[in-house]
Amino acid sequence: MKKILYTLAGCAVFGLSSCDLDINDNPNAITSVENDNIFPTAEMNLAATMGVGFNIYGGYNAELYAQNAGCSNYLEYSQFHVTSTNTNASYTQLYSRVLQQLEVVRRQSAGNPGTYLAATTLRAYTFQVLVDAYGETPYSEALTDETQPRYDEGADVYAGVIAELEAAKAAAEASSTVCANLTFGKTTATAGTAGDWLKFANSVLLKLYMRESGVTDVKAKVASLIAEDNFITEDVVYDKCWGNATGSYSPLYTEYLKIQNDWALNYAVSATFKAEGVNDTRLNALWAEGEKGMVGTASGTNLSTEMSGTQPAAFSIPAFRYDIPVYLMTVAEVEFFLAEYYATMHVDHAKAKAFYEDAVSASFQTAGATDVTAAIVSEAYPYSTEEPMKSIGVQKWLHYASTLQGFEAWCEVRRIGYPAFSGQTAEDIIDNDVKNFNLVPAYYQPGTLYTPKSVYSLVGANNLLQRFDYAQSSTQYNNNAPATKQPTVPVFWNAK
Repeated sequence: MKKILYTLAGCAVFGLSSCDLDINDNPNAITSVENDNIFPTAEMNLAATMGVGFNIYGGYNAELYAQNAGCSNYLEYSQFHVTSTNTNASYTQLYSRVLQQLEVVRRQSAGNPGTYLAATTLRAYTFQVLVDAYGETPYSEALTDETQPRYDEGADVYAGVIAELEAAKAAAEASSTVCANLTFGKTTATAGTAGDWLKFANSVLLKLYMRESGVTDVKAKVASLIAEDNFITEDVVYDKCWGNATGSYSPLYTEYLKIQNDWALNYAVSATFKAEGVNDTRLNALWAEGEKGMVGTASGTNLSTEMSGTQPAAFSIPAFRYDIPVYLMTVAEVEFFLAEYYATMHVDHAKAKAFYEDAVSASFQTAGATDVTAAIVSEAYPYSTEEPMKSIGVQKWLHYASTLQGFEAWCEVRRIGYPAFSGQTAEDIIDNDVKNFNLVPAYYQPGTLYTPKSVYSLVGANNLLQRFDYAQSSTQYNNNAPATKQPTVPVFWNAK
């Protein structure tokens, strides 16, 4: 497996030596660098992981992506296999080049509640990602002088960052100043105020609560957030800060220049979009049509035996460009969470239906596509009082496909259970649909998952990978690292 490579855009732009921190360094030892420089660097390193590493690992396991014809770099991921060495770079990036730098910002902004809130929001977001990926991760002893920090249980990490975020939110006001940053689609790093960060903090809290809602009673906490009614109204995205020059490209474009056409659209996604029966063009925002149209291929194979001689250009790949965006959170995600709340916790199907339809519409707004929500929610995936989470889950999955948010898609498919496995296999889908480049499926069941060819044996048929193996870059130096768990052992919020 070829190691994933990507530029640390923040290091290239800002030239900070703090990009070279070791995971076990004490952040309190860093001095003489201003928050206006440190914070954007942390953001760019977070964008690199969420735009490339974790995006790719998660997206293959959510069957958003597939291995392209004749290519091999991501083949194991498409078979639901992510090893302890695959995530080394991403794990190190999150601890050494995101959390370490955010901790410095937090320490240096003790008297600045706006900047402290901003750093704490990204810290909570990052720890959420680590828990959702690995299940357990260093938290209470991380970022300290402890060189072999214990791995905390995922539930404890969630509880910790929720408390941190609530406290930081309570201390800040909308007018509180925030150091220079690039979040919220800025062109260059500029200072501002905490209004948008309060909305982002609330939205991150909503996601944390909804993730753990299957194992923890969070109804009152979500109700309080809803009563506050201060969630994001614009997508949280890095899209205008990239430059058309080496060292300032979007991280995903940098990866493309090294890997080229390995990464293709999954047939499950392309066929589900086409099977809606409406002119749903959300994919056109970030996907390029292949020579056979907006059509994907199947998981677990590069078609070297099934379709020998087929060229990668036949299939749809991301519309790689220097400024391809990296989304941290979208308005549609918030609306989907609110729909779920009213569908399952505070049952009000009229409100759930309204939020569901708003979520689908917001997905079109993010994609900049003609909004055909009305047709989708009346014909293809109408809100159902009997199975509300099926339509919510499938449309959320399609939204993540259109925004290239592979990691979040994998999290939500695991948690919600939709799309569900149909019992079909990649081999049959290839024989009946992919070989014919069927835009509208003749065999594949739209809105479902299927078993990849040569699926990882420890995952097995009709199952999802539930966690990544602990990163070797941590375990090989940490005597307190726990024994690796089986890939079918769910993270805490999915242990129902």
